[in-house]
Amino acid sequence: MRTLAAALLIATIGCGAGAAEKVIRIAVGGWTPGLGNPYASMITGTIHPYIAMFDALTFLAEDGTVEPRLALSWQADNQTTWTFKLRPGISFTNGEPMNADAVVAIVDWLKSEDGQRFFLASEVRNVESVTAADPLTVVFKTKVPDVIFPRRMSLLQLTPPRYFKDIGADGFAQKALGTGPFALRTWGRDTGRSVWDAQPMSWRKAKHLTRYEFVVLIEAPRRTQALMLGEVDIAYGINMLDAEDLAAQGMRVEIGKVPTVGGLALPNNREGPLKDKRVRQAFSYAVDRETIGKSILHGAVKPSTHGLEPGVFGYDPELQSYPYDPAKAKALLTDAGYPDGISLTANVLASGITDGEAMYQRIAQDLRAAGIRVELRNVFGPDWVKMWFSGDWRGADIISHTWGGATYMDALRPLENIMCKKTGAYFCDPEIDAMIEASNLMFDPAEREKQLHAIIRKLHDLSPALFLFPQTDVMAFSPKVKNIVFRGRYLDWSELDIEP
Repeated sequence: MRTLAAALLIATIGCGAGAAEKVIRIAVGGWTPGLGNPYASMITGTIHPYIAMFDALTFLAEDGTVEPRLALSWQADNQTTWTFKLRPGISFTNGEPMNADAVVAIVDWLKSEDGQRFFLASEVRNVESVTAADPLTVVFKTKVPDVIFPRRMSLLQLTPPRYFKDIGADGFAQKALGTGPFALRTWGRDTGRSVWDAQPMSWRKAKHLTRYEFVVLIEAPRRTQALMLGEVDIAYGINMLDAEDLAAQGMRVEIGKVPTVGGLALPNNREGPLKDKRVRQAFSYAVDRETIGKSILHGAVKPSTHGLEPGVFGYDPELQSYPYDPAKAKALLTDAGYPDGISLTANVLASGITDGEAMYQRIAQDLRAAGIRVELRNVFGPDWVKMWFSGDWRGADIISHTWGGATYMDALRPLENIMCKKTGAYFCDPEIDAMIEASNLMFDPAEREKQLHAIIRKLHDLSPALFLFPQTDVMAFSPKVKNIVFRGRYLDWSELDIEP
């Protein structure tokens, strides 16, 4: 088996002696949660290193279509059996073959005691068994029917099994490698600059770039400044107002709307005012989301009507938002027995969200005017992940939350997050649970969509969250950057190019 160092040496030789390097530098707000362990966190955002390093069995197009990736095809043999045919001739960066045994090894590990501590373990909890029928055929058997199983496989990033076993999950996070067009050289925690080298032997090799770098600049204005000064070629996660200035200076600005809805989780299974549906509904009446969208987000997105966005299967186009009505909010609080209002605390993840701090401050202001006093506590990404998956909100009544329709472009993924059986569940309604489970048995799309609409309407009345806006990715590109291509909602690293 080739070592990672040997593979990187081959990649360097493959660029050609004396060949001009093509390097793109991207200003980002921080390091990837979990670093190179693709099982520790989801891929979030248009610009993400996992897209360049790893491949999954399937890939979701922007319209929600499931496309081949490392799997060329798949079929449901029956309601609980799925067979995947793999792409032949693929190897990991270190030379290990990407085959059915590699798929089996990582699924088995995720179901082990060690694997259970990571995020992606929850996505394979329904897998009863996985077997290699032959080197290029994998058979999954699920405990119960799972109509969106091929979509779930878009999250299963494949890693070389022997290398992963030898180095362990935590070691792999520091020295990750996959089948993608780029391989990690260093995370650069001491320099603030992460580096990836092109891999000419990759099955989807980079056509132009020899290297790309992430330059960690925590503050959004500093990322904007770095682009203006030519220190970087792409600035990611910038403010709306800065984006307008950069566009006026000739930079290409892209505002990507991600069909994942941000909001505040309002639990019904904890002691306190939020157990009462009327209090939860008061949140939605109290916040002037239209004005926030226009004044803070510069009209780039409109408020979400519910937890799904258009394009996500199960979205209900006829469902209307709660209107802005602070008087109604106050009346609901009085009816619930809180005529003098309530005081709560909220742990919110504002970093990484376009103009997140300004948005949450305005939300708190609107809530206060309606009698809902909320103390905001900013938390960092890794801390939020721990709170979300453990259910331990560290004394807070509320936590920021995203309804991740973009994960599978299907309603089931965000709906699963409010089911009673979810680890650390914050919302529980047995009737809703039964409806969600029934939808997973419906292989007829029309029947299933009707069921999902019924679920969404019931949840709209129960108000499990204050739904805010779809997430946005605001990025700006130097005029030198060429071949800016998006696959699904991700930047395609294999196409990207830059002028000398």
